[in-house]
Amino acid sequence: MQQPKTPHRPVHVVPKESPDPLAFSSPVLSVTPRKRKALPPPDLTSAKRVHSNLNQSPAPSPFGTPKTRDNGKQPMNVTPTPKQKLQVYVELPPVPKSHRTPMSSQAHARRISADDDDLGGYGSDEGHHSNMRSSGRATGDRDDRVPLDKLVTLIEDIFEAEDSLAPDLAVSELPTEFFSPLTTDASRPLLHPSIMRKLTSYVGKVTRPTKRLRLSSRDKNGVPSTPKSSSRVSQLEIPTLSRILRILDRSVKAGEDVDPFRTSLGTVEGNGSLGSPVKARKSGSKQQKARPGDGDVEMEISPEPSDTSPIDYDGLTKALDVARDSVLAADCCIAILSSDRLPKQLYSEELITTCFATIKSQLNKIVYPFVEASTDIYGHSPPPLQYLTRTSSHECDRHRRQLTELFQAVTSVIPRVDTLICSEYAAMSEGIIIQAVYIAVGPFFMAESGDKKDKKGDVVLNTLGASSMRGLRLDALSLIRSIFANHEDQRAWIIEEILSSLIKLSNTKQKSGQFRLRDGRSIRTVSALLLQLVQTSARDVRIEAGSLHKSRQHANTLRVKEGYGDNMEGTFLEETDMAEIRLYNAGLESATKAAKTIIIFLTQRLGKTKSTKDSNEAEYRAIFDALISDLLTVLFWPEWPAASVLLSLACKYMVASMDDVKTSNTNENNAAKTMALDHLGLIAARLRTTTLKFTESSATLLSLDDNTDTKAFSALTSAHKAVDSHLLKRASEDQACASARELATVIWGQELGAALKLCGNRMEDGDSSQSTVAVDQKKLLSLGSKIKNELQGLWTDASTDVFDIGSSSDDSVDVDVLSEEIGMIQSLRNMFFPILNVVLSALEAPPVFVRTKALRALGQIITSDPSTLSAPNVRNAIEGHLLDSSPQVRDAAVELIGKYMIDSPNFAELYFTKIAERIADTGLSVRKRVIKLLKAFYPITKDRQHHIDICSRLVFRMFDEDDTVKDLAIKAVEELWFHDAYSTSAAKKVGSHAQDKSALLSKVAVIMGVSAIFKDRQSPLEDLLHQIMTGKSADETSSLHQRYAEICEVLIDGLVDAAELPGFTVVNCVRTIHLFTVAHPAVLSSTHASTLLPYLKNATTHEEQVISDYLLRIFRASIPQFPKTSVKFGQDLQLALQPMVLKPSHAAGVAGLQETVACMCAIVQHLTHDFPRLVALLRSCNTRLQQTIKKPSTERPSTAESRALTILIFIAALLCEHCNFDKLRLENEALRVDIDTITKTSITEHVYRSLVSLYEKFSESGLRGRILQCLGFLFRAQPTLLTAESSAAIMDAIFISDEEDGRSRLLRIMQDFLLSEADKHSAEQKDKGKLSAAVNGDVDMQELVGNTDGFADSGVSSAVVQRYIRYILNDALSRNEKIQSAAVDILSFTVKQGLAHPLELFPVIIALETNPSPALSSRASALHAILHGKHTTLLNARFVLSARASFDYQKSISPTNIQGYRMTPSPTALLQRWYSLVRDKRVPRQDFLKALVKVFDVEISSTSMDDVAFARYMAENFATFDYKTQEEVLTVIKYLTAILSTTGVQVVEQLSPSHLLSQLHGDALPATTSDSLPQGSPTGPIMDANHTKLIYSSVIVAIIMLLKSHLKMMYGISEDKCSKWVFGKKSALGDRPATRRFERPVSWNRLPFATRPILTDEDIAAQRTTFLEVWNEDGVTAEPEDD
Repeated sequence: MQQPKTPHRPVHVVPKESPDPLAFSSPVLSVTPRKRKALPPPDLTSAKRVHSNLNQSPAPSPFGTPKTRDNGKQPMNVTPTPKQKLQVYVELPPVPKSHRTPMSSQAHARRISADDDDLGGYGSDEGHHSNMRSSGRATGDRDDRVPLDKLVTLIEDIFEAEDSLAPDLAVSELPTEFFSPLTTDASRPLLHPSIMRKLTSYVGKVTRPTKRLRLSSRDKNGVPSTPKSSSRVSQLEIPTLSRILRILDRSVKAGEDVDPFRTSLGTVEGNGSLGSPVKARKSGSKQQKARPGDGDVEMEISPEPSDTSPIDYDGLTKALDVARDSVLAADCCIAILSSDRLPKQLYSEELITTCFATIKSQLNKIVYPFVEASTDIYGHSPPPLQYLTRTSSHECDRHRRQLTELFQAVTSVIPRVDTLICSEYAAMSEGIIIQAVYIAVGPFFMAESGDKKDKKGDVVLNTLGASSMRGLRLDALSLIRSIFANHEDQRAWIIEEILSSLIKLSNTKQKSGQFRLRDGRSIRTVSALLLQLVQTSARDVRIEAGSLHKSRQHANTLRVKEGYGDNMEGTFLEETDMAEIRLYNAGLESATKAAKTIIIFLTQRLGKTKSTKDSNEAEYRAIFDALISDLLTVLFWPEWPAASVLLSLACKYMVASMDDVKTSNTNENNAAKTMALDHLGLIAARLRTTTLKFTESSATLLSLDDNTDTKAFSALTSAHKAVDSHLLKRASEDQACASARELATVIWGQELGAALKLCGNRMEDGDSSQSTVAVDQKKLLSLGSKIKNELQGLWTDASTDVFDIGSSSDDSVDVDVLSEEIGMIQSLRNMFFPILNVVLSALEAPPVFVRTKALRALGQIITSDPSTLSAPNVRNAIEGHLLDSSPQVRDAAVELIGKYMIDSPNFAELYFTKIAERIADTGLSVRKRVIKLLKAFYPITKDRQHHIDICSRLVFRMFDEDDTVKDLAIKAVEELWFHDAYSTSAAKKVGSHAQDKSALLSKVAVIMGVSAIFKDRQSPLEDLLHQIMTGKSADETSSLHQRYAEICEVLIDGLVDAAELPGFTVVNCVRTIHLFTVAHPAVLSSTHASTLLPYLKNATTHEEQVISDYLLRIFRASIPQFPKTSVKFGQDLQLALQPMVLKPSHAAGVAGLQETVACMCAIVQHLTHDFPRLVALLRSCNTRLQQTIKKPSTERPSTAESRALTILIFIAALLCEHCNFDKLRLENEALRVDIDTITKTSITEHVYRSLVSLYEKFSESGLRGRILQCLGFLFRAQPTLLTAESSAAIMDAIFISDEEDGRSRLLRIMQDFLLSEADKHSAEQKDKGKLSAAVNGDVDMQELVGNTDGFADSGVSSAVVQRYIRYILNDALSRNEKIQSAAVDILSFTVKQGLAHPLELFPVIIALETNPSPALSSRASALHAILHGKHTTLLNARFVLSARASFDYQKSISPTNIQGYRMTPSPTALLQRWYSLVRDKRVPRQDFLKALVKVFDVEISSTSMDDVAFARYMAENFATFDYKTQEEVLTVIKYLTAILSTTGVQVVEQLSPSHLLSQLHGDALPATTSDSLPQGSPTGPIMDANHTKLIYSSVIVAIIMLLKSHLKMMYGISEDKCSKWVFGKKSALGDRPATRRFERPVSWNRLPFATRPILTDEDIAAQRTTFLEVWNEDGVTAEPEDD
């Protein structure tokens, strides 16, 4: 009889907007299941039921349907049992001790177990945890019902409890033994969590019976018996299952939208990466609407929560319980649906989608935020999360226990989701698959705490478990692998979703996930996931191979039955063999397709240009880079065979992207080229390293393509079997090894299939040929049979020892070696040389960055195998790029060869010279790199000539324009020469003295060889040794002094015995001693000086003169340091000098006399004090001079008299320079009388007047020049003489005259004077510094009272320079090298000392920068840098004037061929050095361009041919400037356009008004030719010579138009882009780098009169025609494509 229905309940059973497939129209559903019979009396112990036929209706129950709540509350007729502390057991990881949820006392009091109803009080609880004690009942009282009986009983009890509810029952009155207190609608109660756990447990036991139940099917003797029933969930009635699923669905929906942490408000859902699927069900929004009867939990959450809002602890507790119950309900639903092959109508898409959505929601809104909150160090998490992760209280521990229960429920449901999704009896829709994918992928995008040191204090680990996240990820990985393997149509979408989700993550989340490998290294979790998916793609082949194996066995069985046996004749390859070959040939298609999806997805999102346009492109590049890096990390590992597949495809794509690298001039696909070159070098290096590793070993595996030897095949087979066995063993520990084994087997099967097919073809060919190949046929048949057997047994598991539970570390190492060797003969074995060829071809690419990256990639390859560089094509490619037009490319080439030279010095001879030449490269980075390289190469090579060459080139860098290069060179020489251990005492004690001496001798020989290269009086090596001492501490200075002394000692010993010094000569030895003596005079002792004295003689040869000159300078520098006891040496030296002074040799000349007199004065002043001899010498010279002056001017001196006079004036002037006779007269009374006999006035002034008189007396240029030189000696002694009127008159006359020798001599005298003044000043500063340090702060009274002794001399230098600056600047631009060199020296001194106004010097410096001599232009550039650093804003006023000065200078150098660029070998602007200084900062750069572009804005009425040449000169400079950004190019184009719109329009209007009117009205004009526009044509006025200025202006306007067009084409800028760009406003367009599309200067072929003058009327007419053609083409010619 039909039971009455509860009122109002049918309204909520089936929602109208979403029909429930679980609701049936059958009348069975409307009938409440009949109740069970009354239980037998308590004394009947056999009251347990066993359903023998579950398809029959259950027996009527004596209990009627409860009508009232009182009836429902009546106690069951059960035997009372003692109260026990019961806990439901769920098959989950154990809960940490601190977080085990105790059973509340109230629940114990009110709860009655459903089993107790069934068992009459004697059964044990199935839900007890394994740790709980047993009830203590006897064995005979155990509940022996099968799990299906228990499940049916529990379901009936649930239905009975629900049916017994009264219509008006309150929620608080619900029976808590069955229903949850969280229910919000009593008419639709939610099940209690313990009931749901018990349901899930029973379903699981029905699906997988326990061992006890399996044993119960045997009789007492152990003989199998027929079981009482076949326990299957499908035996339950459909209405029963439908109803229980609907009841569970309420709990599922109740927690679907629960958000206890409020993570969905203001933040991205969950982990911010995986939102709701796009392909999900359309009715989801309707299902998620709140319905009052669905039991949804209504959280009291403010719509705009703030961090300071109080936390609702009760609400948090309730929300977590609802979320847990929803997951338990979803777990139970999925357990039921996946337990058996149920009717299709039970698999409701709405139910399954709701369950999956609930699981995903609890993960995204609860589990992931809680885990990630531990990484929040800034407190950005919602308050509930901060409370859970940072609070320690009893209330917080209770909430954490709730999280523990929720997490355990989630981890238990994911394997059941896997089972349901992959079940063969239920076809899942696309929406369900997508939901499952999001659940599976989510754990891989979760950020965990990176601090694993303090595990005890980690809240997440203590709450969820130590390995909780790893377990969750493993379950998720198993799920995603199953989905990927069983749903091929979803594979591409899954991969794309994973990759696209990566860029949605923050950097912290992207970098947090690390998959730890077995060797301790890590790869990114996403990389591991992608590799696992690719490996899973091969599962279909295994299944299909199993089917073929069964069909082959069936065919063999039939063959045996029919009596054929194994003697059946036929072809070698049967149909099953061919089918197997076809299977394996296509076996990698799935894996390859998945790998292609990954590679194509990433590479298509890298962008087109070299630089990224948005953040997504940059992130995808980073993802791709990380993927390639991870692939190289696990390449050839046995458990990661997918790495080879992925890397092989990536290499093929990158190689293909470089196909057009030689011909492409545009920026198209530059991103792919950049990415390819970044990785191909590393990949090729790795492949080459592995190949060489196995090439060196004798036992090398050979691929099947390379041999037909059965032994080699057996070795290869054994290697594959060893790897396969290893993976099979590890598959029990790691599921990933199972999929790795599948893919590895498929790869091996593909090779076997191809080899087998080849054998079959060869055998067929052999059968059709003659019998001479019979022997080969036998070998071929044997090999083919082995290949066939191996192919057929690929998936056969080898018999293993049951006690062998894993592989040892030694076995793993052996397997790794085998796997690596196998990998090198598979897909990647032929990739090295294609990569090398692509890299070499990229060296010829037009873009600079491509060539640079190609060289770096080639360097990575050569590092792995240096012998690659010995290949002719590789060597030629690199050598050619040492002279590349780009400094970046040259730098990369030097870096590449440098590594090779250091690693392989045997081959360094091939490149040493070419590398050493690059030390003078125009690129700053190249020079620095070569310096470092030569320094590193120095100790490697043993060739002394190489050592000398290296050091001499380093010394030459003292002339470098860049101070950093100078410092680097000085530091390099210091380290090579003076930082050896041989000079330290410790080294002498420990090391071998002979070895130390040998090293020292070798070093001295190198230094001596270097000094021989610099033979000038002012050697740069001398400056270098001074610079080495600069800035050193006292200890470092002392150490350097000691090394200087050791070197000098070796050199002096070499004068005695030169056998030990290679390349020894006396000149080189003395020259080297002189260098160290000048650097540190104290290195030479008086004893050593005595050794040198015999070499001092009145020279008769040039060599002797050189030796004497150096010795004199050595003695002069070192004598002041000698002790007073060295008088004997002083006397000997004075005796040796006297004949050299009185009778100087012809070989010595005047230059030798200077050093001789200076040394004589030094020896007298410091050692002998023989001043009377100096006074007598001066008095004798003065007497002779006065006699010569008194002679009549008409009497011309003879040659001998002229030579004697020259010696006299030199001796007198030099004595006055080096000895202060006026001071000597005041200090020595004995000498006063003798000095007064010369003159009672100043001795220096007296000699000066005598020399001036001689200069005026004689007009001979030679004698005047020598007198002028002597005046220079006096100027150095007394600077005020230079400002005397007589001196000024002499100097003015010389500058005005055309005599170049005199001007050169005078400039040199001025330079010497300025240098001497600078030396005096620096010496005074040093003395003051020493004095101040000595007196330690005492005040100098001379300075305090205002001593003016030195004031008169202090301003002489400035006065002289300012007086003659005009002449100096003119001579600096002179074409006479001697005059120019001296003038530039003075100019350098002037700039450094600040002796003249910078605006006056600046135009000349700019002009000198354009000089074709690199040395001179570099010096000018260095001076420019000084002015630019001090007076940047001041120089802006002279931009145009300075540019014009450079043009005038070029016109003076080459009047017939003026160009604004120089080919080196690519076009380089003459003003590029100037532009390089200003382009680093935006404001000066823009000021420079704006100022110089105004040179094109000329006055039409005053234009000349010179203006045309200047405009062309500047246009060529603008066309070849090395622009840094596109803003610079756009600035020039914008200003050129403005000039065209004003001056250009005026020129067109005057030349041809009709053309201008036609353009303004938009009329089309025919092409203008010289024939259509003859002179006097009515289209324009008649031209004559009076209009040449207008014609010249038209040439300049045409130059502007051609320059603008050239810039647009060179840098790929369209007119539209120019018009959109706003001047002065920073933009992304302007900040883009300016990349040249070609390397050629602007061409004037279309404008012939830009390079030649206009002379005739025909020239005027031709220029007019050409101009109008150029003007009309503006806007008509093709525009360049934008980059």
